[in-house]
Amino acid sequence: MSNKIYEQGLFNEEQKNRFLKDLTQNTYAAYLRVLNRAKSLEEQLEKDLYDFNIYEIEKLIDYLNPNTLSSVTTSVSVIQNYIRWSIEQDLRGNNLNPLDAIVGDEFYRKFIDKSNKVIFSLSEIEDITGGLVNFQDSAIVQAIFEGVMGKRYSEILNLTIQDIDEENNELLLKNEVNEHEIVERKLKVSPELIKMLIKAAEETEYYKNNGNPSVKVKSPTANLSKSNYVFRNTLLNTKEIDRADYFLVFRRLKKIADWNEQPYLTGINIRNSGMLYMANLLYKNSQKLEKPEIDCICEAFNISKIKNSNDYHTTKFRKEFLNIDKIIEVYGAGE
Repeated sequence: MSNKIYEQGLFNEEQKNRFLKDLTQNTYAAYLRVLNRAKSLEEQLEKDLYDFNIYEIEKLIDYLNPNTLSSVTTSVSVIQNYIRWSIEQDLRGNNLNPLDAIVGDEFYRKFIDKSNKVIFSLSEIEDITGGLVNFQDSAIVQAIFEGVMGKRYSEILNLTIQDIDEENNELLLKNEVNEHEIVERKLKVSPELIKMLIKAAEETEYYKNNGNPSVKVKSPTANLSKSNYVFRNTLLNTKEIDRADYFLVFRRLKKIADWNEQPYLTGINIRNSGMLYMANLLYKNSQKLEKPEIDCICEAFNISKIKNSNDYHTTKFRKEFLNIDKIIEVYGAGE
């Protein structure tokens, strides 16, 4: 692997390497991740993973701390296939694979802990945006996922209908880096985001509580202020303000997180999720995730380019989420 992220090593290394040697690069990375993580538990139990019973396997899956159904199924598949191989090699103490009789969605789902999810896959973002009745809300989530943000969300708040180039799927963005300086850039985005932004700009009413207002409220909707800005305040006993402030985005993201029972669905985590999705596309295209790929991602998301392999962004992003390990966890190994 060109991007070394596996440091833990293997228990019973000779047997593990026999198993791994014929796998493709992508499959190898997925299997190596699970087998690396298994080592500490194998050492505690003083036996190889191929001899684990179902309770020990469940303990390992918990240790892997999966956040999505796909990451659970990938991990279980690795363990299941390794035990099958060990039976063929006459290594396991018996010829019964504990996972063969019980795998399925009910088994998988019990390992997913939604309380600490900080990275969201493309399909999860689509589920979230698809469940929002206001384009004023869904377009914010999708915009951040595709790289629109700026200091204190200024690229979002400064966006006007004139800044949307529907023909070329391009946005003119204005980032307020300080009180006296605005930096402009152009960003290619998806046709889906372009449509969402246009719909958001056309909205004149905002449905309260995502279309489920309290019975105590007089009206289920509130009027939106009139201006060329895409994202606008509602007029609730206040005078109309032309350009909304930072708290508009902050409040709407907080409500969206509450409606989806995802406490860590924040702007930064949505942005990081979008960066990982872009990393996934680049990795599957080039089979590597190195400085050129990271630079490309940072440019799209308006983050300072990496100057060398040891600088802050390389260390921080690769350690936290921008690595092949996380791609496999969230999007699977692929073929």
